[in-house]
Amino acid sequence: MRVAAATRLMIMSRTTVILCRHGESEGNREARFGGHSPTPLTDLGRGQARATARRLAHTGIDALFSSDLSRAQETAEIIGGVLGLPCSVTPSLRERSVGIFTGLSFDEARERYPDEYQALLRREPDSAPPEGESYVQCRERAKQFLNEVLAKHAGQRILLVSHHLTLYQLVLDILGLETPATGPKLYVRIDNCSLHRFEHYEDGVWQVLALNDVSHLEPPLLTGV
Repeated sequence: MRVAAATRLMIMSRTTVILCRHGESEGNREARFGGHSPTPLTDLGRGQARATARRLAHTGIDALFSSDLSRAQETAEIIGGVLGLPCSVTPSLRERSVGIFTGLSFDEARERYPDEYQALLRREPDSAPPEGESYVQCRERAKQFLNEVLAKHAGQRILLVSHHLTLYQLVLDILGLETPATGPKLYVRIDNCSLHRFEHYEDGVWQVLALNDVSHLEPPLLTGV
């Protein structure tokens, strides 16, 4: 049965999907909530983007998409410049909106909005910070965009540049997992400029090739979440 299933996958049309988080931003370096803020890349983040571009230079990417937020768009443009690809930007790949926490440091958020901050830490799927969006809302907009891209670029290799929480939600969805309601029972690291590679088959089956691949980043370019 396993041989038959593997053979079936081999003969089916498949689309390669590569998810990439943006390089280090100033907000990352300062431990601030990025959300929809226009926080730019740091010099380290640009170096990470260039290293990622070199890694992807010979992978035959056909289409490149990015969040329209500056830290993701700049990352994608650096990669696209090396790959010779234009970058299509969309608000559908934006980071989860964190509302009143946007731009605040984690300490500032905890001090100014203690109740809302504790609610955020509970990671309840349907709970949204004031003026922000829930995990479910974030997942649904990103998932809808990915499905549109899969339909339009079936059989091709596509690269999506996005953000920590948005990519976390997409990865969970691809793996068939829900956002844990009482804290992360399974946590997938989404480091700056990490690559997450999948193959999507015409019958809807996903195959995981790599998660949080940062092998292209030498130690000076490695950063945490």
